[in-house]
Amino acid sequence: MPVASNDAELEAALAASSNARHKLERLMELLTTDGHHGTGASPAEIVHSENKLRLLRMVDDQGRPFNGPPVLFVSAPVSRYFVLDLLPGRSFTGHVAEAGFDVFLIDFGQPTKEDRFADLDYYVNGLVGRCVRRVLTLTGQSQTGLVGYCLGGTLSLLYTVLQPENVAGLVLVTTTVDGDVHGGIAWTAHCMGLEGESYDNPRLVPAEEVKSWFEMLAPGSNSLAGRVSGLWAQLDQPIDRLRDVRAMASWVDDVVPASGRLLAEMYQKFGPGSNGLLRGTADVAGEKLDMSRLSMPLLSVSAAKDTIAPPDGVDAITQIVPHAEVVRLPGGHVGIVAGRSAITLWDITSKFLRVAMTRSGS
Repeated sequence: MPVASNDAELEAALAASSNARHKLERLMELLTTDGHHGTGASPAEIVHSENKLRLLRMVDDQGRPFNGPPVLFVSAPVSRYFVLDLLPGRSFTGHVAEAGFDVFLIDFGQPTKEDRFADLDYYVNGLVGRCVRRVLTLTGQSQTGLVGYCLGGTLSLLYTVLQPENVAGLVLVTTTVDGDVHGGIAWTAHCMGLEGESYDNPRLVPAEEVKSWFEMLAPGSNSLAGRVSGLWAQLDQPIDRLRDVRAMASWVDDVVPASGRLLAEMYQKFGPGSNGLLRGTADVAGEKLDMSRLSMPLLSVSAAKDTIAPPDGVDAITQIVPHAEVVRLPGGHVGIVAGRSAITLWDITSKFLRVAMTRSGS
């Protein structure tokens, strides 16, 4: 073999070795750099707790609540709350607090076996309802702003329909209202012929199974192998960018079990075929949902590349609430909330709430 060819192969091997060594050094730096470890990034105090739930109130560096009208964030009970408060400078709740609001955030916690019987009434009239009352008591206000993410948006929507007098403005982020739109978890389960969860004999759906639903919709996005491969490919990036990757991965991994009764009830009332929100047939604890009660300002935000809550199913809110303001942002289900361009959503939300709360006098 010619000497020149041997030299070229040796140089290529040395370059590959050097690149791999550099990546390993960056990986070590990433793993030993302080960052997110599965809790919210912003200082907060616990102002209410029951069962597994904690109601958090954002505070400043001196431990004081922020001045301004109250806003309650409702996370999705099938995932961890801290995606809404991911990192310093990358926090939805923190951004809204600094924009001039007294911000509260529901952490539903991690359900255990006895929580398999928890239904819509328990979550909507019970947990969310008591958190709203606590917010109003602490702030001395008659109304609060409400921001719901994903399934937390569904709970927020249902609560607001039932108790509209307590809500000055409602923001729904990636919240499906048209269950017949193709795509998303419920539609995929329907197409696969899955029987779904039992309402009468519910189970606690394991966290790993919940995670598998998201993996099914976006293969590789939630699997360990897929994320390790993705992280290795990004190790040439700055350490602060890699910290973001690690923080997001920690949220993806930290899924929680789910109440089988809640999932069964939501599928039966809002899923494909029944589509109770759009058809006006759904109820909570026997009380029919009258969408005409939603007279307050309402903002619905969808993500153009969302595989979990397809944007057409989210934007359909205008079919039942004609005055709703609809915004579709580029990005995916998580990216528009906690990604590097999430400030767009945060600013839109802050401006909307400012107008809504001013209009209500809060």
